[in-house]
Amino acid sequence: MTFGEKLQKLRARAGLSQDQLAELLDVSRQAVSKWERNEAMPEAEKIIRISRQFGVSTDYLLFEELEKPETPKAPIPAAGPWDRVKRWYRNKGYLLAWVLAAWGGVRLLREIVNTVNFFAGLLEFNDPTPEFWEANLMSAFIPDAIPPVLMSAAGVVLALWGRRMAGRLRWYHLGWLSVLVGLLGTGFALPQPFLHLTYGLVWSISYALLLISPENTVEFLLSGLWDELKCLLVTILGLAILILGRRRERNRPPVKIQ
Repeated sequence: MTFGEKLQKLRARAGLSQDQLAELLDVSRQAVSKWERNEAMPEAEKIIRISRQFGVSTDYLLFEELEKPETPKAPIPAAGPWDRVKRWYRNKGYLLAWVLAAWGGVRLLREIVNTVNFFAGLLEFNDPTPEFWEANLMSAFIPDAIPPVLMSAAGVVLALWGRRMAGRLRWYHLGWLSVLVGLLGTGFALPQPFLHLTYGLVWSISYALLLISPENTVEFLLSGLWDELKCLLVTILGLAILILGRRRERNRPPVKIQ
């Protein structure tokens, strides 16, 4: 009996799906599937964890001539609600990024509607010239449209990347949310002292570059320095979660699964 056949038999006897076993071993479901089809072999550390999980020796797993495990496997307790949430996040958490992309689209649509209404109101009292349209478009739409466009793009990129990471998503990947809020804002009004997180750091920079003369750009940014620092700190917090969380997971010793 091959390693893959033994693994499939042990998993079925324990009542585990490939997703559940992948969760216990900190691997993707695709990896478990390849092991069971004998298309790949797990590394030594994973073989040890498999032996401990199913209560069999590594010799039984590795040597085809050994047909019977040495000891029976005790029943595995049913997963609790929190375990099911974690399992869903690891395998399907990338779907949350599509929500982020959709929210960026909603924000952009809202800015378009507000701009159309703004220009409709101006047309009642003005005879617009090309310079008039350009000036008001720059001030009324473009700075406000940049963050939602970037948010939608970031959401799509994270969703596609997360799909490739299915089964390997970890808690620290949520740090991307903090990064994007600090840079691109939430798009809805927040109470003080978090009001500036409604807009984000990118809005302040784009507004200054597009609408403020070069000699006054630095002065404009410094005038709102404290609000911009809040956005920067939220961005740094997200980066710290991503970097330190990944380092912590790498340095964590293997968990003994009984």
